Amino acid sequence: MTQPLPSLTTEAAALSVAGAGLRRYKMGPALIGAGADATVVIVESGDNPGVSGVQDSTEVLLRGDGVPALDSRFDFWDALPIHLFARLDQGCLLLGTARCRGKSSAPADFDHATLELHQPLTREMLDAVRPVPVPGPVPKVDWVDYVETDSIRALESFVLGWFPTEEADPAGTESAAGEPDDLPEALAAFHRLGRLRPAIHRFRNPVLKQPRRTSGSLGGRLVFAMDGERTRDWSIPWPPHELGEADPRVWLTEDPFLADPETILEEEPLSRFLMQYTLNEAMNAAVYQATTYSMPTARLAPLWSMLRPVPLSPFLPTYTAEEFFVAPGLLTTISSDENEAVVAFAALHRATLTPLLEHEFRWSRFDG
Repeated sequence: MTQPLPSLTTEAAALSVAGAGLRRYKMGPALIGAGADATVVIVESGDNPGVSGVQDSTEVLLRGDGVPALDSRFDFWDALPIHLFARLDQGCLLLGTARCRGKSSAPADFDHATLELHQPLTREMLDAVRPVPVPGPVPKVDWVDYVETDSIRALESFVLGWFPTEEADPAGTESAAGEPDDLPEALAAFHRLGRLRPAIHRFRNPVLKQPRRTSGSLGGRLVFAMDGERTRDWSIPWPPHELGEADPRVWLTEDPFLADPETILEEEPLSRFLMQYTLNEAMNAAVYQATTYSMPTARLAPLWSMLRPVPLSPFLPTYTAEEFFVAPGLLTTISSDENEAVVAFAALHRATLTPLLEHEFRWSRFDG
């Protein structure tokens, strides 16, 4: 049932909640009032992920030029109450009270804070202060047709469609210095794509621009990717065991800097592994995400009409054996057994996630 919005108030009335001795400050687009009784924060409405404003039903971000005088106002402990408002066309809407969950580490550098509302916003309030914009164009998913027969083509089509173009870097138009000669075609194709879509070289767990040669109990290897914490890496035999080996197997090494690390053979050869890896990292990097709590596997039934499976084996580096599914503008992983499942979504546009509310899943995170 739709709930009406609370009555709006004027800016002056909102600031008066701060009490006597009011002082006004600006941090980015937000107006902050500091008084004897409370701190009042008035943010602009709008959809600005990662920037000042309402992020979701519980989180509000402040970012802007430093205001050292406000640092103590945003302590987690012993701070005066923080009252949050959002500015709409006809006045200011009270969002509720909040606590500061994170801020600049040094008082003299206080230029950002993460605020958590004590009571989550209703969907009606959230749509009013952080409206969901009409989605832009979304990439098609016909690249899935090529995963089994031409996985390099599938990778190229996905990357060029999902990741945006960027201003060309003259230094990036040439082959990376130090890149070994005669790389397998799948890895060479990934590096060519990196020069067209630099975002794929900014993954949380990067594919190395300059693969690293190493050796161990398995013989010579070429490490081509490493997780961001340097606790795992992925490699292929190097030099190839067979001259002209087109699609080598991939080894996952745990704790690679130990004297005798554990090494596991990946299910997929290099070309298909890079498809898995890129899909996983694209989900990690997506601005808009949603993840369900564990639920009965039978609850997945409504999703099958909208999701298309990607014909790859379950991806194991996340430790939860996730299978990939796609829809236009949407990436999905499902971790499930006969009884329970967890579903994660990543989208290019917030509005692509919003229709998922119709399924009434319990969400641990929902950016739609």
